[in-house]
Amino acid sequence: MNGSDGTEDDAGGPIAESSPTLAPFPGGPGVVVGDRSGFLSAYYLSSSGLDPTPVPGWPAQNGGLGIDSTPSVDPSTGHIYVGVGWAGSPVEGGYEAFNNAGTELWDTQVVNPPTDAYPDGGVAASLTVAPLQGAVGVMAGSLGQEAYALNGANGAPLAGWPFFTSDSTFSTAAIGDLYGTGADELVEGGAQSAGFGQGQIYENGGHLRILNQQGGVICHYDTNQTVDSSPAIGGFLAGGATGEVTGTGSYWPGASDTDTVKAFDPSCNQTWSTTLDGYTDSSPALADVLGNGQLQVIEGTDHNDGNPGTGSVYALDGATGAVLWKTSVVGRVVGSVVTADLSGSGHQDVLVPTTQGLDILDGVTGAPVGDLATDSSNGGTLGLQNSPLVTNDPNGAIGITLAGYNGDNQGVILHYELANPKGTTVTEAGAWPEFHHDPALSGNAGGTAAPSPTATCSVPSAARSGYDLVASDGGIFNFGQPFCGSTGSQPLNAPIVGVAMAPDAGGYWEAGADGGIFAFGGVPFLGSMGAQHLNRPIVGIAATPDGRGYWEVASDGGIFAFGDAPYLGSTGSLHLNRPIVGMSPTPDGRGYRLVAADGGIFDFGDAQYFGSEGGHRLVAPVVGMATDVATGGYWEVAADGGVFSFNAEFYGSIGGHPLAAPVVGIEPSSDGHGYWFVAADGGVFSYGDSLFYGSMGGRALNRPIVGLAGF
Repeated sequence: MNGSDGTEDDAGGPIAESSPTLAPFPGGPGVVVGDRSGFLSAYYLSSSGLDPTPVPGWPAQNGGLGIDSTPSVDPSTGHIYVGVGWAGSPVEGGYEAFNNAGTELWDTQVVNPPTDAYPDGGVAASLTVAPLQGAVGVMAGSLGQEAYALNGANGAPLAGWPFFTSDSTFSTAAIGDLYGTGADELVEGGAQSAGFGQGQIYENGGHLRILNQQGGVICHYDTNQTVDSSPAIGGFLAGGATGEVTGTGSYWPGASDTDTVKAFDPSCNQTWSTTLDGYTDSSPALADVLGNGQLQVIEGTDHNDGNPGTGSVYALDGATGAVLWKTSVVGRVVGSVVTADLSGSGHQDVLVPTTQGLDILDGVTGAPVGDLATDSSNGGTLGLQNSPLVTNDPNGAIGITLAGYNGDNQGVILHYELANPKGTTVTEAGAWPEFHHDPALSGNAGGTAAPSPTATCSVPSAARSGYDLVASDGGIFNFGQPFCGSTGSQPLNAPIVGVAMAPDAGGYWEAGADGGIFAFGGVPFLGSMGAQHLNRPIVGIAATPDGRGYWEVASDGGIFAFGDAPYLGSTGSLHLNRPIVGMSPTPDGRGYRLVAADGGIFDFGDAQYFGSEGGHRLVAPVVGMATDVATGGYWEVAADGGVFSFNAEFYGSIGGHPLAAPVVGIEPSSDGHGYWFVAADGGVFSYGDSLFYGSMGGRALNRPIVGLAGF
């Protein structure tokens, strides 16, 4: 083994949590890494290892703002993306892009809501590179309250973004096609502190969220500890099924989710949780360490037991979370492990970065097989709080690049080479050779199993863009969303009055005026008011945000709750000036609002009142309402297509224009940055980022359209 090194001019602000990434440079491949002095440094992988002479044009500098983000790379252009600003200096920062000659391409700042008491602009998470909305994009959360997906070419926010995270994000998002739709979803972790924001009550803890490309939440899982670890995705669950796995964090003392690794299915259902012997802030790797063609979960822990402190590494069964082996290592494991078949044995070995150098473990047994940059090597200890990089070097050797800090609090980059007589490819299936798997930081180990075509109606509705229209006979007209059945050819006791979708389930519910509920696709039947006495007919249905419940509302404002939908009050016993015509839940499902035909609003639970059209003269009656998930406000829509906004962005209306048929309902886009409304003849009107996918306007219908649902 031989080695070479580069010492950085960054004393006092060394390389810390930014991991080295493989990147293409003019003249050949190299590594790029950031430090807390605000430098991005780049070195060639030459024929003799790592050339300590920087790549021409590098290091790049951002004005002295610290970098803990790992650079990501677009392999098609060589462009390098990085977050700027770290937890020690969180106020300033943002998202930056450079070409591979070290020239800055763009700099996008974080803009937090005006209600944010601590509007931090730093970005400590790393930017995931992925095809987003038809172009190369990057996505990462910030240390403030917003996550951004940006156009990789110019840094402009993509449609529907930013996404309101409500608290800081240290987690790097993973990306992949979780549902077989041909479009990728984003999986991110996040931190959470108690409070109320944009229509939701939050509690101390964290989240795992799956987002669509427009910044809409498909599903989420709430933890009582932060999720600072970066999720990994792949086919590691039982039978090779697709899942997501993550560690948690250590911010909230005594939280039961501390020290855990958690696995989830694509509907955010927890499939297993395993408690380890220390903090699991480091990010898991998915790798075939047993050499059996399956993916195991490898996670390092931080015992936080003094200075220098110690840690452990675990290999967990991907299907069950059972411990396969555990090994104690020389220091705390703050950065994430990586893997490579270093000996050509057919299984992955584990490279463990610690605060006391690098340990190398046999992947099958966990037994130590070597170490680098410890007290006995290179004349001293290299502190590592990030991940090593394993490469196939130009000279045919296996390269190992370490980037950390020495005893003088100065950044050091070391590069080692191992002979590769068996021709190991470090990017082979089952390998995890760098932080978050690859230069794009996809966090995706592959092996994901797409649903079969017969499972189309089980794919979460929010994973697709589009809407369904429903007629009074229950006939469904689908645009973008799949057809999952209808009551269009069935005799009904009462006409259909509305339709609702769940974000994390496929299909939809239809509701009849008699309270009957008809479930189609992957949504469950949870009960109904059908065949029961009603004082007034049902006029609408709304689903809970988690898709595990729904409400029916009657024209007198009576509320009927099913599944996990809470009953929070009604106007059923009140005198109303005009009948109730619709309802809409708050973004967290802990409240709802009813709207009357005169525009009056009645709020329950955590729903806030921001005003109404009640008491105002209207040209046409109000026929429905929708909640703006981006602000917690709401819209009312009238039969003439007029839209009334209350603490919600006004995106346009058709009010004042002649219509072939009256408007009968409104539906927001999943990110809250737009809405559709539909007329009784099936005409659809789209505003904001709500795209037009088609309509039934101008076509013959057996019965009038009474509502729409979509994402």
